[in-house]
This record gives sequence, structure tokens and C-alpha cells, in this order.
Amino acid sequence: MTLAVAEKSLGFTGKTLLLVRKDLAVEARGRETLPGMLAFAFTVTLLLAFTLPPGAAVGSAVRLGQGSVAVTEVLSGFLWVTILFAGLIGFARAFEVERTEGALEPLFLAPVDRSALFASKAASNLVTLAVVEVFLVPAFALLFSIDLGGGRWLGVVAVVLLVDIGFVMVGTLFSALAAQTRSREVMLPILALPVLVPIFIAATELTADVFAGGGLGTVAARGWFGILVASDVVFAVIGALAFEFAVDR
Repeated sequence: MTLAVAEKSLGFTGKTLLLVRKDLAVEARGRETLPGMLAFAFTVTLLLAFTLPPGAAVGSAVRLGQGSVAVTEVLSGFLWVTILFAGLIGFARAFEVERTEGALEPLFLAPVDRSALFASKAASNLVTLAVVEVFLVPAFALLFSIDLGGGRWLGVVAVVLLVDIGFVMVGTLFSALAAQTRSREVMLPILALPVLVPIFIAATELTADVFAGGGLGTVAARGWFGILVASDVVFAVIGALAFEFAVDR
């Protein structure tokens, strides 16, 4: 079914799902994005496992300069820095197939609402990022001896889901802008990182609470949780509205 036919026979949701299926099918055949993200994530995690001093464990503290910081804060930062850069690797390739095949302009000219195109790319990025995290988070917990039992995993899932939504909204919007430049691999981090700072600060704080023994109730009671929810809503609206102008520049 072509996009032109889909425009006539399908609604917004149907067209979006059709585009998502197309993107996931291309990735499944080419396997160019996900393996690189996984390789990066596991390599960084393995290297970070050797950076903590001997005896450092969840519940203890490590010295930094004249003071000290809880190991849970360090591990939380490790996790989200890894996810941040693994995600940017994937987002940088969000429009790569269309660009290399000369289909970028035809894609933008297709008889599909731009918000549907944005939603489909964001959903595809979300699926790819989620696959990485499904493997990364358990491996991270295993390497760093983090106990996610007793309902703690629900807190991790809630934080990861909220972070991922805001992350993919920002990443998809700026990847569309960067795809139209020659230095897209450099432009994407430059554009996206300043906007992503509040999301990943909140993610680090909330995940540290979970690693320290907090559950879903503890996480939901923190102000950082509200910041994540608000960021998701704001970035989803801005992304859907600004995407048309980003691709028409």
C-alpha cells in the first residue's frame, strides 16, 4: 500500500502505524542502527564497571575531591549518560535511509500530515531505544549489584518511560533539522543536549532514589517526577507543531 493510497483509506492513527511499520521493517532488514546502539551501551557500561573504587557498593559513598557522593548517585549518572549517547547515535540515523536513498524530499512531500510523520519517527525511535534499555538495564543492575526487586523495578520502568518520551520527542525534532545539514552527526548533539539537560537531571535524581531503595510511590512523590511529566507534554506539543517548520526550512 502506498502512502497516497494510505492517505485516502486510513485515518491519522492508521497512517502513523503504517509509517512506523515501514521504519521498523527497514531497520530489521538493514540492522544498521540497533547493533551500534547496543554495542556502544554495553561497551560503556563494561568500562564504567571498572571505574568505581574497590569496596564501593550501593548504600555507600565515594570521595570526590573534598567531599563525598552516594554511590547510587554515581550509578544513576552512569546509566543515564550511557542511555543519552546511545540514544543520540540512533536519532542521528532517524532519517539516514531516506537521505542516502534520495527519498528525504519525497517523504516530506508525501500526502501524509506532518504530525503523523513526526509521530511515526518518534514511535520508531522509542521502540529502538526501548529495545536497548531492555537489555541494558538488567545488565547494568547485574554488573553493579543493584537490587531491583520488591517493586523497585516499577519505579525504574516509570522513570525510563517518562524519560524516553521526552527524549525521543526532542531527538526526533532535532534529527529532522540535522538531517538537512552536512554535519548532521555534530549538529544533533549541539541542538539537542541543552534542551535535554532538565530531563536527564530529573532522571538521575529519581533513579538514584530507586537504587537507594525507593519504589514507585517514592518516585512519584518527588518534584522531579512532575518535571518529567510536564517536559513530556511540552516537548510532545512543541515537536508536533514545530516539525513542519523544521522540515520546510
